[in-house]
Amino acid sequence: MDNQCLVLLSKFSVAARKVIGSINSAKLIRDNQYAKEIFQQVDEMGDEELILLSLDLQNTLGLLGSTLTDEAPVVEKKYVYGARG
Repeated sequence: MDNQCLVLLSKFSVAARKVIGSINSAKLIRDNQYAKEIFQQVDEMGDEELILLSLDLQNTLGLLGSTLTDEAPVVEKKYVYGARG
């Protein structure tokens, strides 16, 4: 985890504490179910600035793409054979 991610996590924790209470940062990083619950609570509150922080943090942690689909990504095959093959 880089410095930028830690700064973003601390900003999110402080801002969310005012709205939904205390957040366990270590559990937020390691437990996907806990993270989904926290981010869902933030989305339901409707605070625009907090939602933007939430989206930035989800993107940084790599959770944003995984929440949209639970299926494996589809990989297209490249055309391997040429005109003679």
